[in-house]
Amino acid sequence: MGGASRLAVRLTARGWQALLVGLLVLFVARLIGTTQFHQLAYALLALTFVALVLGWASSRGLRFSRALPPGVRITAGSPARIMLLLSNDSRFGSSGVCLTDRLPEPRVFEAPPLKGDETTTIEASLSFAKRGVYELGPAGVGVTDPFGLMRFVRRFGEKTEVVVYPEVHELRDFPIRGGNVEVGARGSRGQRGDEFAGLREYRRGDDRRHIHWKSVARTGELYVKEFAVEAPRRYAVALDLRRDGLRALEAEVEDAVSVAASVLTRLARERLPFRLVCADGAGNTTPFGSGEASYWAAMRLLATARADGARRLGQAVLAEEDGLGEGVVLISRTRNEDLPAGVRRLRGAGLSVVVVAIATHTYRTPPGTGGAAQSREAEFLRFVDRVEAAGAAVRVVSHPAGVATLSGTTARGAV
Repeated sequence: MGGASRLAVRLTARGWQALLVGLLVLFVARLIGTTQFHQLAYALLALTFVALVLGWASSRGLRFSRALPPGVRITAGSPARIMLLLSNDSRFGSSGVCLTDRLPEPRVFEAPPLKGDETTTIEASLSFAKRGVYELGPAGVGVTDPFGLMRFVRRFGEKTEVVVYPEVHELRDFPIRGGNVEVGARGSRGQRGDEFAGLREYRRGDDRRHIHWKSVARTGELYVKEFAVEAPRRYAVALDLRRDGLRALEAEVEDAVSVAASVLTRLARERLPFRLVCADGAGNTTPFGSGEASYWAAMRLLATARADGARRLGQAVLAEEDGLGEGVVLISRTRNEDLPAGVRRLRGAGLSVVVVAIATHTYRTPPGTGGAAQSREAEFLRFVDRVEAAGAAVRVVSHPAGVATLSGTTARGAV
């Protein structure tokens, strides 16, 4: 438990008094030569030395570590807890323990005295308003000697990395569907799977390999076997992280990231393979996957996502066209004039397309503030009409309601 530590020793107020009084009495004893004064001075100075020895012995076995409860994932805005573990590995007991730790702001905790080979646990609350990667620590564990003359603080430099994931909302009616949605479906992206779904009459152009000969022998009519469309359906979630102007509004970016996290959570719960495509400066992406490892890898990427990209969303998505699966969710938050053309191209390739349009003007201009706001609203609605006309299902997120408008309810936390 715990790593290497450094010991810092300082006198308490009582310790300074004992030391100064001892030196003063020794000075007086030297002046007047009184034996009793010498004895008193030596006793006070010896007491300081004994306090040093006892305090060092009681502090040398102190150990510290911190740990999140197993399986806990922290979401922005949601409370969480962390366990702070203190132990005394020496044979000597300690006085009351004072623990100072950065969580990530400095916090002070008091613990009762620790006997030899004793361990205690402090449960501390955590809350992070913003997503991101945080470092907890370093920490200091302090005790005093039995006389209260000196304070011994062991500093533990070990830090704990904590990933704070974006807020997740439940998307009940979001237009995402899995495979097996239509038996015998045809399309450029539809592929027949191995799951037998039933029999139907033969139609011109059907694969003769699928003729059900037993039914032919029994009825004298041609029947073919029908199979379900290969499942599950794969989705790519594309997030617009282009830099728009000198600085993107934080609330707008956070809502866009939260939409992406919510869609990924819905896909993971439906056990549909997914991948994340970020139109950021680094062009971050994740491969297709459907398990917990894939989910948390994508969520960690969202935890650190920044609006620093140079490419438009349509450009970033079409660059990945061959690896988008059978469906794509586009989360748009900047001026994407080329998005309708990109949607038409994706639809022409057989993909289903959902666009979540962040109404950026509502984050910059309060509603009802005059002609400028009305003009921006009209421009945004024309953009939405063009995207819908291109063949996409469109959902809108606006300020201040935010992502909760996609379903009407909010569920914090992830799968």
